[in-house]
Amino acid sequence: MALNSSAFFVPCHNYNQICDLLLSSARSRSIVKGLQLHGYIVKSGLSLIPLVANNLINFYSKSQLPFDSRRAFEDSPQKSATTWSSIISCFAQNELPWMSLEFLRKMMAGNLRPDDHVLPSATKSCGILSRCDIGRSVHCLSMKTGYEADVFVGSSLVDMYAKCGDIVDARKMFDEMPLRNVVTWSGMMYGYAQMGENEEALWLFKEALFENLAVNDYSFSTVISVCANSTLLELGRQIQGLCIKSSFESSSFVGSSLVSLYSKCGVLEGAYQVFDEVPVKNLGIWNAMLKACAQHSHTQKVIELFKRMKLSGMKPNFITFLNVLNACSHAGLVVEGRYFFDLMIESRIKPTDKHYASLVDMLGRAGKLQEALEVITNMPIDPTESVWGALLTSCTIHKNTELAAFAADKVFELGPVSSGMHISLSNAYAADGRFEDAAKARKLLRDRGEKKETGLSWVEERNKVHTFAAGERRHERSKEIYEKLAELGEEMEKAGYVADTSYVLREVDGDEKNQTIRYHSERLAIAFGLITFPADRPIRVMKNLRVCGDCHTAIKFMSVCTGRVIIVRDNNRFHRFEDGKCSCNDYW
Repeated sequence: MALNSSAFFVPCHNYNQICDLLLSSARSRSIVKGLQLHGYIVKSGLSLIPLVANNLINFYSKSQLPFDSRRAFEDSPQKSATTWSSIISCFAQNELPWMSLEFLRKMMAGNLRPDDHVLPSATKSCGILSRCDIGRSVHCLSMKTGYEADVFVGSSLVDMYAKCGDIVDARKMFDEMPLRNVVTWSGMMYGYAQMGENEEALWLFKEALFENLAVNDYSFSTVISVCANSTLLELGRQIQGLCIKSSFESSSFVGSSLVSLYSKCGVLEGAYQVFDEVPVKNLGIWNAMLKACAQHSHTQKVIELFKRMKLSGMKPNFITFLNVLNACSHAGLVVEGRYFFDLMIESRIKPTDKHYASLVDMLGRAGKLQEALEVITNMPIDPTESVWGALLTSCTIHKNTELAAFAADKVFELGPVSSGMHISLSNAYAADGRFEDAAKARKLLRDRGEKKETGLSWVEERNKVHTFAAGERRHERSKEIYEKLAELGEEMEKAGYVADTSYVLREVDGDEKNQTIRYHSERLAIAFGLITFPADRPIRVMKNLRVCGDCHTAIKFMSVCTGRVIIVRDNNRFHRFEDGKCSCNDYW
């Protein structure tokens, strides 16, 4: 390619200027200018200089063209340790971990010793692959070469063990490091967060602040994600305040976590505000906002955001399309959902089992059970438990127990399945009045040594989480809670509420069914909110399982009788109850 000499001409001997121009092109993602420079380098014979070759590899790596980096590497006749380091880092940064490790092997075969630049790239590759066994070998290599005490190598090892799920070795490495930087602390916090050890992650963040560590946006992002997963809204807001003081509020990483925090805590207006205030939006924050809108039934907003995202030049990925498909599924938009599914394939993004599960769920909830079955039959990949589970749930909603049993049989053929699948089959039978078959499904669950997940609901009050299970009376304010429910129950019945006891999956008499369903965990949590929070504050309840149909109806009556806004997040989506209506429009 001809080089625009007026823009780029420099004497051949002054290769440092060429390196500076390559670095500038890499930073600005100017591929055209970089290619022109490469042509000039080849014509001038500057590719013989290792420093120039290293900068070429770096340019293509930053431009997400790893195979062009490899070509530049292979064209370099003199490969220094830095040249090897550049190509190994390139593959690690561009999600080609096996190639990164293969080139490490080649480097060592050439009697070159890996240094503190190569080893972190190798451990990063092991973390991507979740190959702790290879990671341990790299750890041993760092000990043999004397780099184990290096802060960058040590930090990468902490991160690798954490991403492989070996939190014990990650913590051991963390504690043994003579020097730790912000990357070390962030990697350890991320490890705890990934393992669900949220309290440990929060304690570690607190310890980092006590040590006056200059935490970065990744640290804040991790700890805000912990608050989001634990639905600790007030603590999350306090950490947001620290972000603002530290000038990290405009970071896309922090913004993505804050959008998730406000969304998961039922404050969608807060998520919108954070999203709008982030000046430069990466793919992560777009996906976080799309997911938030989908879970809160703002389907038209999802479609609008998707269009805005494409107009901004941001390319959607498989997560983007999954969020849009889930939004269409929740709203019953079958035509739109099929359009986006086809658009994903046109965009050369291969649908995963999660995309097919969403498509099946969309068709099934709309009553198109045979079409949903056809999608499963014609899938190019083997259907997983989540795909058959989507069909099973739809069959339960539409009381097609025959097809539900067929779907469950297909799941059991896959091998060991989750307890939820047994419960779904049991629910399908019970909803159709086939209590003996429902009992058999549950017995099979017990025979396999598995237990049904206990339904829990919780409410946050002044940084304290109050958790409730159905019918329990262990809470310190249980007497007031049950009195409030009794008082509210009378008002609801006067307003026209009649309990639907078909959701009680046991063959007992009517009075016992009424008592059983009246004290489901979400109702206890709502009653606690009513006696605790001021009248102008929405009551936000989180639940680990799906809200049953009768509770969904009951909470609509509660919102009318109390005049309160009640927001319930179950394991699938948000329900905002106000003036007797739910944001899901009874389609969930």
